[in-house]
Amino acid sequence: MTENTKSLVWFWDALDAYLSRHQLKQTKQRKIIVSYFLKLSKHVDAEVLYRKVRGGGNKIGLATVYRTLNLLKDAGLVDQHSFADGRAIFEISRPGMHHDHLVCVGCGRIDEFENAEIELLQKKIALERAYVLTSHRLDLYGRCKSCQT
Repeated sequence: MTENTKSLVWFWDALDAYLSRHQLKQTKQRKIIVSYFLKLSKHVDAEVLYRKVRGGGNKIGLATVYRTLNLLKDAGLVDQHSFADGRAIFEISRPGMHHDHLVCVGCGRIDEFENAEIELLQKKIALERAYVLTSHRLDLYGRCKSCQT
């Protein structure tokens, strides 16, 4: 078991618990799709995942990939984002962790970042306006160094 696989045991356990609660089976196809998803980069769209799964010799359809990603989203295991180009992008939703995004409008590169000052400022603004924050998302758009030329 690789280090990455070890660190994602919680993901598989949570998925199994979700499937059990909803009386769903852990299918071979679903397992293959999830395995590929977990091996790929942090931000994955369904078409890229589909190509990887098919490239591995698996006869799994695009609709099955979409259904699996939606199931993972419903289970609270992945977050779905839609950045500047409108594509649905999925990433692992790690419990108790939060990050924001820098998105390049040139090449589509996505960089994650964490900033304690921004987090505190958001809480301060919400408090000043008598809001109780339940969630938030910050996506900053610009051009990465490679696209600035």
